[in-house]
Amino acid sequence: MASVYRRALTTQGATRFVLAAFVGRIPISMLGIGTILYIQHETGSYGVGGTVVAAATLGEALSAARIGRALDRFGQARVLVLCLLGHLVGLVGLLVTVGTGAPRPLWYVFAAVMGGVFPPTGSCSRARWSVCLTDGDLLGAAFSLEAAVDEVIFITGPVLATVLATAVAPAAGLVAAGILLTAGTLALAAQLGTDPGPRPATAGRAPRPRVFRDPALRALLLVLLAIGVSFGATDVTTVAFGRQHGLGAFSGVLLALFALGSATSGLFWGARPAGAAFARRFLIACGFMAFALWLPLAAPNVALLVPLVVITGATVAPSMVGANTVMERLVPPAARTEGFAWLQVALVTGISAGAPAAGATIDRFGARSGWAVAACAGVLVGLAALGGRRALLGAPAADGPARPAGPEAVAVSRSEMSGERA
Repeated sequence: MASVYRRALTTQGATRFVLAAFVGRIPISMLGIGTILYIQHETGSYGVGGTVVAAATLGEALSAARIGRALDRFGQARVLVLCLLGHLVGLVGLLVTVGTGAPRPLWYVFAAVMGGVFPPTGSCSRARWSVCLTDGDLLGAAFSLEAAVDEVIFITGPVLATVLATAVAPAAGLVAAGILLTAGTLALAAQLGTDPGPRPATAGRAPRPRVFRDPALRALLLVLLAIGVSFGATDVTTVAFGRQHGLGAFSGVLLALFALGSATSGLFWGARPAGAAFARRFLIACGFMAFALWLPLAAPNVALLVPLVVITGATVAPSMVGANTVMERLVPPAARTEGFAWLQVALVTGISAGAPAAGATIDRFGARSGWAVAACAGVLVGLAALGGRRALLGAPAADGPARPAGPEAVAVSRSEMSGERA
């Protein structure tokens, strides 16, 4: 198995763009928790921090599909640099307006800009692999490597952001995220040799997926929306729980354990190909997740919370891998890029609802109550999966070859969510 990864990484230019994309993706797991910590320090409210994160994720939801089409149309270098400039304007604007006590509507405007034009370095790295590799086994190994990188990001990023925010300065986590993003994005944009390049205006006009007319795709998006709500609630609650117990950096550790559980389960879950049972496997994963989201609520103390968070996180990767596999099987090959973009839209829209809901609940009832919001999101996941069961199981696979159904199938992963987490 290791030899396959070595062969993939020895592809010309691969190691360089993988490292650049890795650095550029670390800020994704830092921005949400960094924003909440910074705004909570300035205002004393987790609810306000949650609504600002929601504005950032809504900005991403509105622009994700457009940026994806722009990357295909104009090439990565130009679009990445423009996105980076816009993101830095939003980030600096948010830091300044919050720090100076400017009117709050400005906070939301700059947050929306910050999230809306976040450079999608993860998607760009996957696109480069698709161009550089033609061997199916090597391409599968490359996508598996990308999935592993995603989980490393969510193990290290939250810890780094919380340590900087609590030990250095409240805004330090956001400042560090901006520096890392600048370095990674510019390094990736400079590697023109592996850039897929611009596409002629007349080439590659793929049919757009009718996501709102297909009952199976509608059901899939509803499940992803509910999963996003659980992510948003988990982010805010984890931060508040750590702070309430006098363990400022502990919230980052909890988020890292959440990601560790996800990474471990993803390796085991993806070892078996789904075959024709891809929709059934997705529904089973959603059932596990719906149940697991109730577990942190049952923890009476921090010591018992740790293993429960790991177990809960272990249900994430199977659900995300399953969602991407379903989308890949149901949408024709020429329209899959936009199909994956719609998954991202559904996910970050859910995050934008879950984060402020948990924040408002925590402000009124305490940090522990935030887990109840995540548990309710679990109910939504279960209901959405149950309601869409018939449509998903009865939907025929689209024509065209499908990629493997393991971790390598993750096209929209947790690293594509600018709020906190495909």
